[in-house]
Amino acid sequence: LKRPAQVGDSPRALQGSAAPSGSPRVSLPRGMSDATKKGAAKKAGKEPFVGQQPLKDVFFHFADRKTKLLPLNDVPYVLRAAGLTIYGDEEPKIKAEVEKIDGLGKPVSFKTLEDWMTENQATYVRSYDDAYNALWTLCHEGIIGDKNDTIIVPHLKHLVCEVGDKFKPETFDKVVKGENGMKNDACSIEDLLSFLQR
Repeated sequence: LKRPAQVGDSPRALQGSAAPSGSPRVSLPRGMSDATKKGAAKKAGKEPFVGQQPLKDVFFHFADRKTKLLPLNDVPYVLRAAGLTIYGDEEPKIKAEVEKIDGLGKPVSFKTLEDWMTENQATYVRSYDDAYNALWTLCHEGIIGDKNDTIIVPHLKHLVCEVGDKFKPETFDKVVKGENGMKNDACSIEDLLSFLQR
């Protein structure tokens, strides 16, 4: 017999559990629809999924060489390069916060972005759990895989080349299918996450 689902249970604990009628809703990561909450799978891991880099190591690769200022639209790219995970719907809020300092629509200084990171960095450091749950949801919604937690690499390629910060198809192939890349067109969520963390 399986115990009833409890508030705060991990998605893996929810697999096959019976929720008693009238029980409180279980809180799961953002982006999971009610249809996916039922059997969500999750691997333990609260450590950051993406390695963190000091802002000074990435900022000046994006900043104007003469003015040493960063175009406002490049702020999310720089923060991602520094290891933060920023969702698309969070970008306008971040841009609005940093542009208050240097002026509306104006380029951003290193000091402004460094101060913003000091204050807000922890909010945008996502864990292995977050990455796993995002991929699990995409699989179970049939977007990049199937309900057996198998990712179909051509489907993943289509997604990352068409949505958000789009990869060029040849870049995806070089990274994912290149010399040290994945040899098959299907893999488990864990295998993809291990590959991405190399």
